[in-house]
Amino acid sequence: MKCKTLVLTIILSVAAMVNVHSLGLGAQFNLNAGKVFAPGAALLVSPTRMTHIAFNWYVGEENTSSIGLTLDLVPLKLPLSSFAAGSLNFTLGVGLFTNVVFLDDTEFNIGLRIPVGINVMLVNNVLEVFFHVAPSFGGDLLPSLEFRDPFYPLALGARIWFL
Repeated sequence: MKCKTLVLTIILSVAAMVNVHSLGLGAQFNLNAGKVFAPGAALLVSPTRMTHIAFNWYVGEENTSSIGLTLDLVPLKLPLSSFAAGSLNFTLGVGLFTNVVFLDDTEFNIGLRIPVGINVMLVNNVLEVFFHVAPSFGGDLLPSLEFRDPFYPLALGARIWFL
């Protein structure tokens, strides 16, 4: 429990220091993400229009949970279609991830990800529904130092943007 409290304190401290362009809250269902990820919730902070920082909390099988942090730069957002209630967009970016997984032995991993997806922005860009795949490459720092095989988490979710 002390480790979870420490990780949450660090994440909230970093969030408090970030300049905010927009702020969001969302949930996502991970369709094929391997042992590290499960369905969960996220607090999103965007310091700029193209940068997103997501603080993720996931609850997995058998009382496992993880806390993750992603930092994505999404320079490509191509409108595919526009309609009265919003727009459909293609997005492509590059980012970093880190996760702490609470199992019998705590796991800590870090790496690079390439988020590719589509989103639908609705209600004057307040509600976002998204689907993306984020090919990820990296390694474990705990319980031992080793590289991981690439993995391809798929996520389907929704976010509400407040700012």
